[in-house]
Amino acid sequence: MDKNSDQTTGKRQPELLENVRLLKNATVRMEVDGKVVYFDPYSIDEPAGDADVIFITHTHYDHFSLEDIRKLVKEDTALVITVDGEADAAKAGISNIKIIAPDEASSVAGIEFRTVPAYNPKKRFHPKEKGWVGYIISAGDAKYYIAGDTDYIPEMKDIKADVVFLPVGGTYTMNSTEAAKAANTINPTIAVPIHYADVVGIVQDAQDFIQGLNPSIIGVLLK
Repeated sequence: MDKNSDQTTGKRQPELLENVRLLKNATVRMEVDGKVVYFDPYSIDEPAGDADVIFITHTHYDHFSLEDIRKLVKEDTALVITVDGEADAAKAGISNIKIIAPDEASSVAGIEFRTVPAYNPKKRFHPKEKGWVGYIISAGDAKYYIAGDTDYIPEMKDIKADVVFLPVGGTYTMNSTEAAKAANTINPTIAVPIHYADVVGIVQDAQDFIQGLNPSIIGVLLK
């Protein structure tokens, strides 16, 4: 199948995903206004040294992996991270560090973004008090929401995004049903399942997520 095809409908993917790749687990690589951006790099196969910005949603090993970050950084790479990861990043020799918290609007390397909370209301894995985040990235006139590890939370009703990347594997995050509810609440143009078939979850979770989307939302499997 053409890698640029919607794996549910067979239609061509909109240009919104033209420069976007889903790698392992929750790792998203995208090009934003000529900059190479990674989210939560994990299990990177080959050193690339091409990252202009690396965004980290939280400090669990499969989202904040210094081993994998080292494969991507170059001299001026910016690392965006919550305060609990600052010391480890600095010890690893990363000097261009931007500390963020939930509900902030900011920019880095000319890329505008906003942080939103990411947490489990009833599970112990991602407590709200940790201050971990998801990101809404502005790229041209489009907005991309990378949720991080989260359940369905009330804050999602206020998120506006054209493309959403939502965890579907369950256990530590939303399962496929909950993630579909989140997507239907946000009502983007495109919804992409992440966080399955590597650390937790199976491919069926991603397929079930797409089946649960409102008909107006294009569900796309990127792996």
